[in-house]
Amino acid sequence: MIRLLLLSCLIWAGTAIGSRQADYLTYDFGRFAVTCCPEDSGLAARLVTDLEQRLPDLQRRLGLAFPDSVRFVITPSADEWGRVTAGSPLWANGIAYPAQGVAVLKSPRFNMNGGGIGETAAHELVHLLLSTGAGAGFPRWFEEGLAQFMAGQQEYLDTQVLARAAASGRLMRFWDIQGLMGMNPTDARQGYAQSLLAMEDLQGRYGDSGLSNLVHSVRNGRDFDESFLTLFGQTSGQFESNHLALIRDRYGAAVWTDGELLVSILFVVLVFAAGAFAFLKRRRTLARWHQEQHMEDQPPREVPYVVNYTLVRERLQDNGEDAAEGIRPDRPQEGN
Repeated sequence: MIRLLLLSCLIWAGTAIGSRQADYLTYDFGRFAVTCCPEDSGLAARLVTDLEQRLPDLQRRLGLAFPDSVRFVITPSADEWGRVTAGSPLWANGIAYPAQGVAVLKSPRFNMNGGGIGETAAHELVHLLLSTGAGAGFPRWFEEGLAQFMAGQQEYLDTQVLARAAASGRLMRFWDIQGLMGMNPTDARQGYAQSLLAMEDLQGRYGDSGLSNLVHSVRNGRDFDESFLTLFGQTSGQFESNHLALIRDRYGAAVWTDGELLVSILFVVLVFAAGAFAFLKRRRTLARWHQEQHMEDQPPREVPYVVNYTLVRERLQDNGEDAAEGIRPDRPQEGN
């Protein structure tokens, strides 16, 4: 009864313009219930069938009992997502509320890039299984990594994001991932990818039994770091340092196979080259204009007088010949 009241408060709280709060219908399938708007009613039975198939494997691998009941709310639009989840980031595909036994999902009709709704529901179900009845909590990197790993969300392991972060020295520490829900979409993608990779690394070393033992130890009230050290013989900080070194070794060189990044780099180089060419051309143009202006401002220079000695000699010779022709031998000479 209390959970039903809390669920009602979650869905009906706040009245926004265009709210669909009066349209929600609830379909009860026993241990699962689905609340959605009529246009998403066809998802209810398929979603429950998917979860019923996944549940035995999740319980076996984690060794956890199923809660009394779980309710999934499918929001039909981005506005409804923001209203029902009280403004949770739009990049998130689902939100779990363990205290109420409720998980809120997005309708595939407006969540085109969120993966299958069955995978998302299984992800949120892991959150509910981990948190139900638990006293102490799990760090965000562990809980998100385990939820992705158990739900089979391998598409969250974005190798390009990991390669860029490893090459640029921007890998997140486990403590950074604690603020995942306040990150922008790009950083959130990296946080999810690192969480999933850390869980794959942890499971590869200690198996499902190691993960299950850690989960039960924390759920029994022991501190996460204390349980980690007792079960695995190293602190979570030591595991973090080794794991980050593994990411750098595995993905650091992969950045050069990132076609999108290489195209971006080429674009930047071309833009820089075009800018440099335009700058140099402008400098040459300004220099030419300055030179032309400087020449116009100067007074005209007098052309120096140059003596053409060849022409002078020719004229002197001509004058000499003319003078010689003036004394003719047949001309009578006047005497005394």
